Amino acid sequence: MKTTQNKEITKEEIQEIERLTGGMIGEHTFGPNNESTLTNSFLSKKGDYVGGIDETDNPVIEGMYGYTHRGGQLFKIGDRLFDREYKPTKDDFPEDEWNKYQEQFNKLYEESDDISRDWMKRDGISYILPFKLRGSKIIENMEDAFEAAKNISNYLS
Repeated sequence: MKTTQNKEITKEEIQEIERLTGGMIGEHTFGPNNESTLTNSFLSKKGDYVGGIDETDNPVIEGMYGYTHRGGQLFKIGDRLFDREYKPTKDDFPEDEWNKYQEQFNKLYEESDDISRDWMKRDGISYILPFKLRGSKIIENMEDAFEAAKNISNYLS
């Protein structure tokens, strides 16, 4: 399969894109009478047009994004697999990073009202940690990233 830029797209690349994103590569027809067609379109599972496969010179899947109407987070290789039960400790982070989070937490705590302070006491330092750092397991592949994205979506729903 060739794109409009004559870049060869292999069946393996298409299968990997579809596997990792849950979307599909296909033809998109549009216009008042469906008279126009875009080949190599990236489509949702329902067939809705998302974009063209050749809209970037080097398409790269950076990670998996988990979300709900309440928020979301991109998870990449090297981040931590989100675990709602995870309780971070000083040993989980380099000392300078932990100290930075501790300073942020203390400053925010001092500036917060009683209701926010109650939440902060309950959550501890997790209150200020990004979701992508709340877990003991390091994400090693896209399957782990996908699991983290599902976990955060479940947590936020």
